[in-house]
Amino acid sequence: MTPRSDTLTPSDGRTALRMERRLAHPPEKVWSALTDPAQIGQWFPSAVTVELRPGGAMTFSMPGVSDVAMTGTVTDAEEPRLNLG
Repeated sequence: MTPRSDTLTPSDGRTALRMERRLAHPPEKVWSALTDPAQIGQWFPSAVTVELRPGGAMTFSMPGVSDVAMTGTVTDAEEPRLNLG
C-alpha cells in the first residue's frame, strides 16, 4: 500500500475525510472489500449497513454496544475502471 494525500474538508458544518491508497490487489477485489457487508466485517471493526448509491445512508454499529452508532452519507459510488497494477 502506498500512502497518498489525505484531506479533511469542512462543508456545511461537517467534515469530510478523503483518503487515497494504491493497493496491490485487483480493483474488483478492493471494491468488494469496501462495499460488500460480509467482506467489510472481516477487516472493519464495526458492523456496517450501506445504501450503495450517492446520497445513500451508512450506519456503523459497534458489536456489543447498543447505544452508539455513527452515521454517514455515500457521496460517490462508482465501480473501479482503472487497474494500475
